[in-house]
Amino acid sequence: MKKSVLLGIIGLAAGMATSYGQGFITLDNYDSNGSQAAQLVTYGAGVPANGISGAVGSGGLTSAWTAGLYWAAGTTGLSQGAGNGLPDATLALGTGPNSTVPFQLQNAFGTLGAFASIGSWNSGSTLNTTLTLEIVVYPTSAGSYAAASFRGHSAAFSMATVTASSSTQALVNDAAGFGPFTVASVPEPTTLALAGLGGLASLVAFRRKQV
Repeated sequence: MKKSVLLGIIGLAAGMATSYGQGFITLDNYDSNGSQAAQLVTYGAGVPANGISGAVGSGGLTSAWTAGLYWAAGTTGLSQGAGNGLPDATLALGTGPNSTVPFQLQNAFGTLGAFASIGSWNSGSTLNTTLTLEIVVYPTSAGSYAAASFRGHSAAFSMATVTASSSTQALVNDAAGFGPFTVASVPEPTTLALAGLGGLASLVAFRRKQV
């Protein structure tokens, strides 16, 4: 009996140590630990308010959208800028609790284009590990960034994690290199193929003219 109790206490202590030793960040582009203003995500030209169809949106995104993350451990030196293609292949999709967060209604913050997770995402890394990240945004109804017809991602940036017991969250809004970005339409594969063929035809015609 005493042995079982002792093993239980050791197991509980080990679990707590593991939790408190791991690194967390918070998907939050609204709050700040200093005086940093909210860095909002906005609509590009012709993007529907709900990210699927219908009336075109404007200004900051509404609650029909979700923010998530792609990441890698360490400072990778990745310099990919903001856009609406797929994040760099060196980054992995973040999963687990608080790896995604919905955008808020205007009356939640008074500001459209803002997201703020209540909990923090556990990277599984140790305290103060630096992560390289890209924040991705897509219509919630699309189910994922990769499947979305309208989407956007931030420029690559890095930030350090904090422990679960830290009194100050590691907010992406405070990370150097993170900034506002827009969502845009993803070209259809056939459109890209036709554009490629058109470019090839132009090149052939140019070469013939040169000859």
